[in-house]
Amino acid sequence: MRQLIKLGLILVVAILVYNYFFGDAQEKAQSKEIFHKVGELGKASWSLLKSEKAKLDEGKYDTAIDKIGNVYDDLRSRARSTNDTESLQRLAELERERLALEQRMAEIEAEKDLQTSRNRPLGTTLVADEKELKIDLRRLLSDTETLMRQMEKE
Repeated sequence: MRQLIKLGLILVVAILVYNYFFGDAQEKAQSKEIFHKVGELGKASWSLLKSEKAKLDEGKYDTAIDKIGNVYDDLRSRARSTNDTESLQRLAELERERLALEQRMAEIEAEKDLQTSRNRPLGTTLVADEKELKIDLRRLLSDTETLMRQMEKE
């Protein structure tokens, strides 16, 4: 089944390339438009992922997690359009990890707010939890980047 999907993808790419170079004016325009849209989606996804990685380094976890979800939506659309079931499964796993991290982040933020409202310094456990969350977010970004590279190769 997987090879059938790959064969279908190769066939679609071959038709697009053929039409791009040897098709009539309408086919060339259609191929150019498809290549342009795929390129824009790839560039936008990379740009978004890099900016979110920078925000994560600055400590803006909540917006990073939300925007990673947007990247997943884009990747999911691309995987569905190419019937890439393997990438869809991996995206589902990454989405579950993202949601778990989002929950952990909410718990850490609630505990920080509680400590602040009581005029207490942040405990070492809370600081360690926050550090671990940042490491896990970086790993999630790295896994997402790996998936994006795999999807580009196919």
